[in-house]
Amino acid sequence: MSAAPPEVTAAVERANAAIQELQTTLISRLKEEMGRGGPKAAVSVCRDEAQELTASVGKANALAIGRTSHQVRNPANAPRPWAAAVVASNAGRKMAEASPAVFDLGGRVGVLRPIGTMEMCVTCHGPRETVKTAIGDVLGTSYPDDHAVGFATGDLRGWFWVEVPLGAR
Repeated sequence: MSAAPPEVTAAVERANAAIQELQTTLISRLKEEMGRGGPKAAVSVCRDEAQELTASVGKANALAIGRTSHQVRNPANAPRPWAAAVVASNAGRKMAEASPAVFDLGGRVGVLRPIGTMEMCVTCHGPRETVKTAIGDVLGTSYPDDHAVGFATGDLRGWFWVEVPLGAR
């Protein structure tokens, strides 16, 4: 098997850096709001800020970036067509069983990196009864068709996805 061309390697490195930036930003904001107002306040980060923060990271890095899952809360986070098969085939797995993936998208490289369920995530993404106890009806009001529950610490919660144009920066 031959090594990836340098432009693909560079694109994957850019994708990984952007994912790290987005993950750090989102976790920081969630922890900040959890400290201020508990889980109900943290929901506001996902509902009101996450899409904007994601777009900002994408713009700053000149690429497209997002989050997805086999169980989405926000329909805007549905899997990209190129990522759908990997997302579906990994449904129900543990984080340790999932591997990053790279896709040739023509003039772009697609990158998927798994997102594990951390302990703090279970408050809003754990068993439906636990979530309801912790945050009441906030999710039902904000996301009436919510599917992003039933996860335990260590589960594969979803994926970061990135599309990096080849030959850019």
